[in-house]
Amino acid sequence: MFPRTTCHNRAVPLTPITLLALGTVLAWMTPVTTLADQIITETANYTGARVVEFEEGLLRFRSADGQLHVAWPRAISLLIVDRGTTFDDFNQAERFFASGEPMRALVRYRRAHGVSEGFWPDLITARMLLACDASGQVDRVTTHFIRLLRGRSGGPPAVARLFPTNIPNQRDGKVVRAIDQLDAALRGAPDEDQRVLLELLRYEILRRSGDPRAERAAETVRTLSIPESAGSKQAFAILLEGMTSALGGSARVESLVVLDDAIRDCPEALLPSFLLLKGRTLLALASTREEVIRAAWVFMRVVIHFRGDPRAADGLLGAASALERIGRTDKAIQLLEECLAHMRLGAETRLAAEPMLHRLRASQGATE
Repeated sequence: MFPRTTCHNRAVPLTPITLLALGTVLAWMTPVTTLADQIITETANYTGARVVEFEEGLLRFRSADGQLHVAWPRAISLLIVDRGTTFDDFNQAERFFASGEPMRALVRYRRAHGVSEGFWPDLITARMLLACDASGQVDRVTTHFIRLLRGRSGGPPAVARLFPTNIPNQRDGKVVRAIDQLDAALRGAPDEDQRVLLELLRYEILRRSGDPRAERAAETVRTLSIPESAGSKQAFAILLEGMTSALGGSARVESLVVLDDAIRDCPEALLPSFLLLKGRTLLALASTREEVIRAAWVFMRVVIHFRGDPRAADGLLGAASALERIGRTDKAIQLLEECLAHMRLGAETRLAAEPMLHRLRASQGATE
């Protein structure tokens, strides 16, 4: 006996076909269950979330309350995707990676990458890069770095925040393979933004592995301007290392342009270091009183704007060196005394400032 309904005061039997049609209508009227992804970042655990897109290396997702959030892959501790069985391998890879088993994660990531579509291949590449770095495979890191750099959803903004941190401290087979890949990529005439990121990674691997070619690579790095979209702390830190190495031997006027670009664009945490490097470069190039004073003012910018930073003591030391050159021994002594009294004075700065202060006091006493 079928259930009955009424129509114009008459009882109408619900046949199997009618029931099927009614079920279809009800299915459309009933809200579809929202897929519930989980994203754990450095600051929060988002359950009931929904991944929206991965664009220029940045993951966008909505939390359960509908708010849109963003996170770089390095800041994500765990990403579980609710898409039925499609992402089983990816989710298992994420669990392995989160539990400190990057090698086991890589097997699953590779499987997931082979069947993924849309923006997911680039996102999985970013996660594989991190897993390779965690397991000390700098050659495979480089493979994924280049792939992501060229990826539709990656590019310079993505890889600028994924430079490897686990690089061998000596040249080995993995380092050789990494450099070979980078050399091949550079020979492939990449666009300028891509070239900058490739050169930065190449220099970082050479420098960290103690390769003698790092010195020559630093000469290339000192000429680079980091693209605005790739202005990460990691990228600027490598640029700083390269410029410091290259300019340590001899200052160059043309480097001031790149230094000014870096000072304008770098993260605030690195600004004092770039200012100190500019001050030293200006002082090394100075041939007039006005040029020496200009260098002193750059050093004093660190002192004035970053007073509580250990590098403020270096700024005082640099400014004292400049003032000594123009005969302002009394003022140089005052700055050195302030340097040595700085609450966050570093041991290396102390070793440079103390003998200089003794020497200037002695010279001042001899002239009085």
